[in-house]
Amino acid sequence: MRNMTSEEFKQLSQNSIVLADDEYGKKVLELTDHSIIKLFRVKRLISQATIYSPARRFAKNAKKLIQLNIPTVSLIDLYNISSIKRTAVHYHQLEGVTVREYLQSKPIEDEFLFKLGEFLALLHAKGIFFRSAHFGNIIVTPEKQFGLIDISDMTISRFSLGYIKRIRNLKHIFRIKEDLLLLGDSLIIEQSYVKHCSISNKLFIDKFLKTAGNLRQLKGRF
Repeated sequence: MRNMTSEEFKQLSQNSIVLADDEYGKKVLELTDHSIIKLFRVKRLISQATIYSPARRFAKNAKKLIQLNIPTVSLIDLYNISSIKRTAVHYHQLEGVTVREYLQSKPIEDEFLFKLGEFLALLHAKGIFFRSAHFGNIIVTPEKQFGLIDISDMTISRFSLGYIKRIRNLKHIFRIKEDLLLLGDSLIIEQSYVKHCSISNKLFIDKFLKTAGNLRQLKGRF
């Protein structure tokens, strides 16, 4: 992680576009070269923050995803900007559109949803537990592959996910009302997941499908 002065950061981010912010300030910037800087607040002592920063987790997860052949962002650098109490990750965006944008732009395609269910099963088989999983953080690339963005809130283990984590992650994926409304009455994602998850345990499958059904009835939480 490279130490960066406030003046260096000001020069780097000059004429940037603010893509996201909150009550604490800017969170995501698009620079003039279209690369992205994602800022993280330092909530602990600076020595601890640079070791355990979400920026480091983001970078670590990006490297692991690439090793696992999951498309994601391309890292440029990590910064510690102590003068503004921020750490930051600098990266190139993953080219494509979000699943949400894709579904909003055209009628529901069974083949697309089937492949999405297969992709979610693949993530779990590779030990990826993505807490920020929703249709706005899954990208459809120009090559029609699925990839992931906003990856700081993720754990990747050496083993496939167990039953409990799979169902817990399903709740993250199906938590947003806007996404569920885009699916209509289609159950293809769940059916495809069950087909591709390589788990034959009937109790798990029943629990998984029941949880999905309950989430659909609630139409998400947000």
